Amino acid sequence: MKHIAIYVPQFPVPSETFVITEIEALRAAGHKVSVITMEHLAHTNQFDFEVFELKRERITTTLKGLCCTTLQGVANAYKAASSQHAIRNLSLLYFGLQINYLIKKQQISHIHCHFMHSSLAYGIVAAKYAGIGVSSVGHGHDVYVNANDLNAKLAFCDFNVAVCQDMFHLLQNIKTHSVHLLHCGVDVTKFTHHKSPGNHQVKLLFVGRLVDKKGIEFALQALADIPALQRPQLDIVGSGPKLASLVASVNYLHLNKWVRFLGQRDSHEIITLSKEYDAFIAPFCIAENGDKDTGPVVLKEAMAMGLPTITTNIMGCTEIVDESCGYTVPSKDSAALKKAILTFCQLPEAERRKMRLAARNRVQAHFNARKQGLKLSYLIEQVAYEN
Repeated sequence: MKHIAIYVPQFPVPSETFVITEIEALRAAGHKVSVITMEHLAHTNQFDFEVFELKRERITTTLKGLCCTTLQGVANAYKAASSQHAIRNLSLLYFGLQINYLIKKQQISHIHCHFMHSSLAYGIVAAKYAGIGVSSVGHGHDVYVNANDLNAKLAFCDFNVAVCQDMFHLLQNIKTHSVHLLHCGVDVTKFTHHKSPGNHQVKLLFVGRLVDKKGIEFALQALADIPALQRPQLDIVGSGPKLASLVASVNYLHLNKWVRFLGQRDSHEIITLSKEYDAFIAPFCIAENGDKDTGPVVLKEAMAMGLPTITTNIMGCTEIVDESCGYTVPSKDSAALKKAILTFCQLPEAERRKMRLAARNRVQAHFNARKQGLKLSYLIEQVAYEN
């Protein structure tokens, strides 16, 4: 089976757990998988797969990459580079040769690029130098905000992956190579399904980066509008540029007794924490710059832990959460959030238990990483390549 290189701008990024999950799923399907990145971040865990970092000063590697390509490869790479305008052709060709050398040395036969911005731009050029297959997967900001040269880049891919229905239809309308809908999966074996915690007061959990598109301020307003005797607790896990303003909002809305900021936690800590909560809240919205979540993995991870979910009707959320395991409400609508929260709080304990089980079962049936990995493996194996 093919040796696949996963190409990402940075690795490993704590909020991008879907990358490592996909790598593990592809390896379980029988592939050798390596990572190519522009920036290898410090990380405490040791991976049992190779991670290659590109460096600007590696001129010798670039020359070696040139020596192990063909005139046809150079022509194909130049054609792919010259079709793009957001990144200088010289940069695309220079780093493309570095990647080409890695491809030849490691006997890589396919590049799968996460995010459709810079990583895809460089990945395409490298694949054309080497004469191997290349594919892409979009996630959100790279498709809806930073979409420079998107049409040109997708045209050079053997296939492209959308992570939700709305993105699938958008990419289909570009009328380029094949587009496939493939949700980011979750390794359900890593998430413990806890029984109902039996709290006297309902406890809600939020996990995510504190940025505009997460819509936390609407959840805070919803809590403030609920009478104090009925108001649930909310724990916020994560950090980000909105932290100070959110803390100020909690003070302004007199929610200090009900809202806690727990800071950044790793996945193991979150899994341990999850047993304390009755439900998960994710009030996603579209940010002013157009950025939005598309198929949030955090929803699937929460559901894998058996947490009923209150979220909004943004992009892939309605594909993930159905009425058996949660609620979807209009985005930026604190009144609708308030209603959903109160509805959940007033449910009998037996109904909450049914929702917890339904959440776990839905992830196992529709968002299982192993199943998604087999589908991606099949698509990659169908791509013909010269070497």
